[in-house]
Amino acid sequence: MAFAALALTAARAQALEFSAEFREKLGDEVREGKIYVTADKSRYEVEGSDSIEITRADKKVMWVIFPKRRVYVEEEFWGFPLGTSLENSSERSGGGDLSREDLGYETIDTFRLKKYLVTVKYNNGETEDKYYEWYRSDFPIPVKTESLNGYMSYEYRRIKFTTLDPNLFNPPKRYKKVTTEELIELEKQWERSEKRKK
Repeated sequence: MAFAALALTAARAQALEFSAEFREKLGDEVREGKIYVTADKSRYEVEGSDSIEITRADKKVMWVIFPKRRVYVEEEFWGFPLGTSLENSSERSGGGDLSREDLGYETIDTFRLKKYLVTVKYNNGETEDKYYEWYRSDFPIPVKTESLNGYMSYEYRRIKFTTLDPNLFNPPKRYKKVTTEELIELEKQWERSEKRKK
């Protein structure tokens, strides 16, 4: 979810609440799914995955939920709230000096989007990263982010601004909380059980 984090930590001034479909590309590997975001919460569902990831910046916690097994793991979370935007360049990319070059407009997913070439310089310009961003006029974080060579990209589609159910951002009440160590042991048991069924 590396490019997802890059796309979602874009400028920390305006809180958002939305749901969307996403498409994440890394080389030939493509992942798609749904994401739900508020100012300090997010829920990330990948198609074909056995787990759901929920981050709660307000509680500084992340839950990885395994619906088929009715268990979840809790971990510390110290990242930025995903539904906020970060125009402050010192916070956006690990302290780098950020600048954008306006490249005009492109149409993506029927929307006319503003395209930028983003440059982030580190260590007084000794090293730098460059990538593209596309913005919608009504959406203050990038709708699409892509590396210069197209190897990595992250894109939102079918964005809906809506009030989200608070229960989306909590583990189901009847699920059992387990540690990472307990989950490893449970996975071994589940694997043995699956083998016996075959």
